[in-house]
Amino acid sequence: MADNLLSERLQPSLLDRLTDNAPTEKQETRAHRAIDISRLREIIKRDLAWLLNTNSIESTFDVKTYPNVARSVLNFGVREVAGEYSTSDRAEKIRKSILKAIELHEPRIILGSTAVELRTEDSKGETQIAFDIHADMWAQPMPLELYLRSKVDVTSGEVTLDRVG
Repeated sequence: MADNLLSERLQPSLLDRLTDNAPTEKQETRAHRAIDISRLREIIKRDLAWLLNTNSIESTFDVKTYPNVARSVLNFGVREVAGEYSTSDRAEKIRKSILKAIELHEPRIILGSTAVELRTEDSKGETQIAFDIHADMWAQPMPLELYLRSKVDVTSGEVTLDRVG
């Protein structure tokens, strides 16, 4: 019963509600108006993949002169990672960029609940750096945990996300 009440409160994102996946149907079914916890996790994973695969414009303007631009949707995404940093600084700068992008641009994740941790055993001697992302998603009556494993290809800047657990 608690799951039914929770699923009744969970709605797809605005983009998902505006996207017509069944244009031949005249009416929307209840299944399209409400989502379950599993679907919410998938939507957030998809949206985070879009966020983390978008380059911000932070390197093109002075953040101190334009602090509001740095925090706005104009700066959506993560800082460019392909070839910009030295090897020793690269992982930490990418980690901070991922954390900042999630905190600024994903409102369904509770502010301050996100942790991005470097997976050193997966990152040795490769062109990919792996991170674990832990966060709490907003939900009623209590937040839900989200665990994702990300791999960043440092040559192309591409980020892949996989759910853990």
